[in-house]
Amino acid sequence: MPAPSSHGGVSPPFDPAAELNGQLEITYTSPGGAASPSLARRLVTGDDGGAFTPDYLPDEARMQMLEPQLADQVQAELLTPELDALARHLWLVATQSSAHITPLHGQLVRGRSLVVAESPRLHLLWAYDRVYVKPMPEYLLSHAFWSHYLGDERASPLGAQRAAVRAAACGFVRSYAYLIRHRSDFELAQRDSHRLIPRGISYSEFCRFIRPFEALDDADVSLRYGYGELRLTRLNFWTKIFLRRFTYHKLHGQYASYLARFYGPLLFVFALFSVALSAMQVEVSVQALPEPGSGPWQPFTWASRGFAVFTLISVALAIAFLVTLSAALVIREACFAVPELLRKRWSGEGSRRITKV
Repeated sequence: MPAPSSHGGVSPPFDPAAELNGQLEITYTSPGGAASPSLARRLVTGDDGGAFTPDYLPDEARMQMLEPQLADQVQAELLTPELDALARHLWLVATQSSAHITPLHGQLVRGRSLVVAESPRLHLLWAYDRVYVKPMPEYLLSHAFWSHYLGDERASPLGAQRAAVRAAACGFVRSYAYLIRHRSDFELAQRDSHRLIPRGISYSEFCRFIRPFEALDDADVSLRYGYGELRLTRLNFWTKIFLRRFTYHKLHGQYASYLARFYGPLLFVFALFSVALSAMQVEVSVQALPEPGSGPWQPFTWASRGFAVFTLISVALAIAFLVTLSAALVIREACFAVPELLRKRWSGEGSRRITKV
């Protein structure tokens, strides 16, 4: 659980010495005689060398610190309201563990390509051969940002949303503790093709920064980050039921590619019915012969009848096999998911709400 700070808020999860971006600092002005904290950016070039000026957040040229919409922009960059609303049903989508996150090198081993997605609603969603990962905003590497925006209850511009944004930020940063487990993951994250974390920091510095986040409990993060990776195909299916929407995120940009996925199953069903109907037609034709049990065609007649019956039985067995296999897979997953779901609900974890951070 986060420790309280001296100014009435909650301290950042990491020490000031562990921050990876030192461009921000809290300054105090005195309008009307009362000291008021604000966030400013240090000028790292120039003769003064230590002056502070209102500017943009680090590496975020569209997020100016003095603009009133900055609070809305920060919320849009971190909150996942749809997934939080689906949290009680996400056990149908993924493993019920926040640590169920494959490291970056493991994603490549599984044949998945890393797709950079700036929207937090897509972070750690995967489908087929790709996984979506949101890059780490540089302001989340600043101790001053955490102290002012996510820690100080009185001064935070986020107002009533501060607790929710902090929980989402904690969960998001914690996910990188699982994405980057080895130096190879760290080097993948810093590649120019991804740039998931900024250059200019070393692997040891990153480990020092991320270690306190790895120790956070699920009660310290938002509901979405009580889970790790989410399968997008399942999420799209359950979105239709629980969110009353056609899809959570479209995987296909054109109708042709969307409809193409139905071709295989439809052709398979068509083939089964065609084989079954052909077998029935053979049996009916044999039955229509004047004396199917006599004459020179008797062996062929019985062979045709036997093969027709064999074909019908094979089609029935194929359908039964597919139904049984599908049911077995569902039951197998339910045997793992349901006991864990009941354990969390009995322990009160499933009904928790973010009220303390």
